[in-house]
Amino acid sequence: MFLDIHLSALAGSLGVVTDLTQIYIVGGGIAGLSAAVFAIRDGGVEGEDIHILEEFDVLGGALDARWDRNKRYSMRGARLINEKAYECYFDMLSAIPCLAEQEATQNHRNEGKHPPNHRPRKSVKDEIFEFNETHKLNTVTRLVGKQGARVDHTRLGLAHIDRIAIIALISIPEMAIDGKRIDDYFRVSFFKTNFWYLFASMFGFEPWHSLIECKRYMQRFFHEAPNISTLKRGWNTPYNNYESIVMPIERWLVNQGVDIRTGVKVTDVDFRTSGGGKSVQTLHCLKDGNKEDIVVSPHDCVFITIGSKVADSRTGSMKKSPDLIRDKRDGGWSLWKQMATKVSGLGNPEAFSSQIDRTKWAVFTITTKGPLFAERIRKYSRVEVQGEQHILSFIDSNWGLGLHVPFQPHFRNQSPDTTVMFGYGLYGNRQGNRIKKKMTESSGEELLTELVYHLGFVEDLEKIKKVTASIPTTLPYATSQFSPRKFSDRPRVVPHGSTNLALLGQFVEIPGDCVFLVDYSTRSAQIGVYELLNIRKKVTPVYTGTRNPIQWVNALRVSLR
Repeated sequence: MFLDIHLSALAGSLGVVTDLTQIYIVGGGIAGLSAAVFAIRDGGVEGEDIHILEEFDVLGGALDARWDRNKRYSMRGARLINEKAYECYFDMLSAIPCLAEQEATQNHRNEGKHPPNHRPRKSVKDEIFEFNETHKLNTVTRLVGKQGARVDHTRLGLAHIDRIAIIALISIPEMAIDGKRIDDYFRVSFFKTNFWYLFASMFGFEPWHSLIECKRYMQRFFHEAPNISTLKRGWNTPYNNYESIVMPIERWLVNQGVDIRTGVKVTDVDFRTSGGGKSVQTLHCLKDGNKEDIVVSPHDCVFITIGSKVADSRTGSMKKSPDLIRDKRDGGWSLWKQMATKVSGLGNPEAFSSQIDRTKWAVFTITTKGPLFAERIRKYSRVEVQGEQHILSFIDSNWGLGLHVPFQPHFRNQSPDTTVMFGYGLYGNRQGNRIKKKMTESSGEELLTELVYHLGFVEDLEKIKKVTASIPTTLPYATSQFSPRKFSDRPRVVPHGSTNLALLGQFVEIPGDCVFLVDYSTRSAQIGVYELLNIRKKVTPVYTGTRNPIQWVNALRVSLR
């Protein structure tokens, strides 16, 4: 008996998981997938001892991409990544062979051959780095004024008082601005500067959002100040995030023996509480309308993604606007609320989920055939290759429209005569300039019409409609992670007193880090896995651009434009 206890303690101190340990991961977004990767790679956990419980029929969370039989595409997000600011994300992806590598290996196995051991192993990280060596952004047209008028995006328009305010904000302790909004701090004219248009459209900020999150972005991406108008250091994945990131991770996890269960909704959690400590005892699940309980032993570990920016999203069509769901039907928010009412230290989900009319977004994915629309946009953007400009922000738009035009093809099965683009609006509750409706109440055709109006292509609208599909989606909680909050609203990754529970995702507290980044979700997983599995390895530090004195000089020079 003594020997068993001694060996178990020794294994824990070395970061090696005992045979008794089962790992349950609730949520198959990038945070949950990352937790599984870190547990296998760094914790020595066997794949068959890891169980991922995902409510929906597909993994990936916000990193999704879909298409129908007519190859009309749909996404709920489009992202740029950054080499320096995404270190934890790239560290995780360095463990995953790229999809092409995995497919080649599987083909050899199917043919009864051993995979060639001389082939260089290419990770997802390697693939992204290689892609961006040859696919660089070259933003010539970035800000768009009234009906296609080009705006000089190189002039930031900051007054001296604005520069002082930004520098002061970077230096202010976070506790001094606890609960404050951005528009509590900056003067009204600041929100009419090109700097704000560029900053807000790049990261998704609105004036009512948390000043703490704004401060963190200004610190974290300080090194990108010289590139704020050009996006020169912005990186893309070779295809959409689902096919470039999620699919390779999922295939690798399956090959490791991980038990992935889709269509499983965790509805509640029971806890053991004693002596100020707390541990998960039971996971209450729902599968195909049938209840199932998973009993969790004290030796097991549970990782739960709390909250969701894509929860209750709904998709419409060219002729129909998406429904707006307000009653939290998906499990991301209701599960967090259930847990927070049972034990202390799990944060306050209401701080982020109670302002749907402010946090909601409307997004739309455009699939256009032939050169008519796509070439018009490319020529308007004044670039040689479609995708080099990447983001167009329409500063005269009541909806705060933005258009992401990635390098093509954006989907692996995309035909050469097809172009896929992604549109969004910061202010879904406002009436459009051309379409006199709220953005969240507009059909795909109406969203396309508004976009064409702001591009100044109205004379070709009917022709564009004939070759273009626009698929709208409503996201009730798209910017919920930016909601003004107090420090107590976000729980620690491993709450005080927790023995076997870690919380993951965009709504935990990671000091100094920026929400709305996949790096944030990935780091939450790394912290949780390392702490619960007692792994003696340093968590990837948060990169902060303000640490380099040279960056201060560069930022000052740029701010004078």
